[in-house]
Amino acid sequence: MSQLVSRSPEITGILYSPAQVGRRAVFLAEARNKKEVRQIRELFEVVGQIADVAPLSQGVVMTYAVQSDGEPALFGKIEWLLKTQFSFSLVERNCSDVTFQLVRSLCKDVDAEVADLPECGICGVADPFPTRITLQHEDAPSVDRSYCARCAARLAEDDPGAAARALLRQDRRRVRVPTSIPVEMPAFTTDVEQAEPAELLLARAS
Repeated sequence: MSQLVSRSPEITGILYSPAQVGRRAVFLAEARNKKEVRQIRELFEVVGQIADVAPLSQGVVMTYAVQSDGEPALFGKIEWLLKTQFSFSLVERNCSDVTFQLVRSLCKDVDAEVADLPECGICGVADPFPTRITLQHEDAPSVDRSYCARCAARLAEDDPGAAARALLRQDRRRVRVPTSIPVEMPAFTTDVEQAEPAELLLARAS
């Protein structure tokens, strides 16, 4: 009896979404009740209008990673709001694996849910704001691959197609992509109206 051999679905396109460059920080605050959970969540919803925000944990320990290429004082304003409104808060001005281990440790024995962060397809490090590559298939769902800032920077190329292929070649899952497959980047839209200043947005959340 012949043995069936499973074949990987044929890749028809590649969507390359490089991570945005900016300063990163992790903000943690203890929520003593549902009201404070809501207040912290609403604060970072506002922050999400002027920066990239990724929830790391929810519950008694509320943690968010924030990335911004804008106003340098933004992180200081968020830190001030947390320290003046909540009994306990921490700020780590980086997004390292050590920081994520600290968050997991603090959440371990309390009622806090830790988010599953994207892991780099090359080194395995978690990154809340990774470079993403979507492999598109004609007769199967698309597959997303993520790559941390360090690996993406190490394999950076001027040409987006070359950068995407360099990452896929180093992927631990051995992704094989024919050179004939096109590499595209997502279309970005810019808002016509000017965004409100950070001071006004954060004042609304205080």
